[in-house]
Amino acid sequence: MKRTLLIAPAVLLAFSLAGCTGGGQASPAANPAPAPPASSPGIAADRVLAQAEEGQDLGNGRPVVSYDGPMVRRRVVIAVHTSLDADVAGIRKRLDAAAAARGTALSDVSPDVLEPAVLQQMVPEVIVALPSTATPDDGRTIVRAVTGEDTGKLGVKNFYVLPVLVHDLRFSVATADPGAVSAAVDREGIVSDALGNYSTLARGGQLSVSYTGPLLGDETVESVREGISRQAHLPATDVSVGPRSASGTGVDMAAEPPWDPEQLDDQAIHPHTE
Repeated sequence: MKRTLLIAPAVLLAFSLAGCTGGGQASPAANPAPAPPASSPGIAADRVLAQAEEGQDLGNGRPVVSYDGPMVRRRVVIAVHTSLDADVAGIRKRLDAAAAARGTALSDVSPDVLEPAVLQQMVPEVIVALPSTATPDDGRTIVRAVTGEDTGKLGVKNFYVLPVLVHDLRFSVATADPGAVSAAVDREGIVSDALGNYSTLARGGQLSVSYTGPLLGDETVESVREGISRQAHLPATDVSVGPRSASGTGVDMAAEPPWDPEQLDDQAIHPHTE
């Protein structure tokens, strides 16, 4: 049984890389259920603005992260700074069409994946993630195709193709009844509060909880392990944490330089309005 939970994160994230508790059940081979309207980037953007007004921390900060290496990945996102009356659906449609024409699929991602310095300057109403293998040049190619279609008339101020860091984790625990443990985890809500968006796979005597999103501090990772272990009636140490994929190159957070705010200016691509 595979269950996908899509819940807007409790704190500012997510590599798609947004929902309501529960989620539909499907066979292990089924695709995850699409995010419900409540998790749209526009609503996530409203939440980011509300947090800013309340003086809360913004964006994908750099918490203390021991779970790095292949568990932290680089992703490329396209963030769109728009006017208040922008045609958000129309902008997303243009981006999807341009990506599809190049054999690429875009996925939803929360503005929370952006660095705080970015969100202090703009909160995108439209933000999408490219596949894990995509490069910034791939993102710019898609954006340039869209800017040639008078996208400015849809309310676009600027497009930004930005690199982000995301946690790409899988929590796993062996249990006699993984389906029951999964349901209990969903009901308790501790894991959803900590992760926001995640998917679960229960089969073969094992429950796996997969997460791709903003960097999680070590305390948050441990709280997820405890939340899962509590429902499995096992010690938290029995819940393993690893990368979702062993392939590709991870990130050593100790060697990662701080975000350079000038990157935002360098990445702006202006739409054509005529």
